[in-house]
Amino acid sequence: MLEKKVTAAAIAGAVVTIAIWILHLAHIDVPPEVAAAATTLLSAVAGYLAPHTHRPDLTPPATTAQNPPATP
Repeated sequence: MLEKKVTAAAIAGAVVTIAIWILHLAHIDVPPEVAAAATTLLSAVAGYLAPHTHRPDLTPPATTAQNPPATP
């Protein structure tokens, strides 16, 4: 199962790359630094906003034994 956050970030990066290419076809020059920054920024935002993938196959983290309550 693919992680939704990773998938969203990858798709966002591809969309920005295609958008920059389309701008280039329309004779609108975007500096490479701006294109890289836009790709990084929008990929990070998409990854952050995407929902977490529930993984029922993973075991919950081990808990540590708590100290018993002190007796007076």
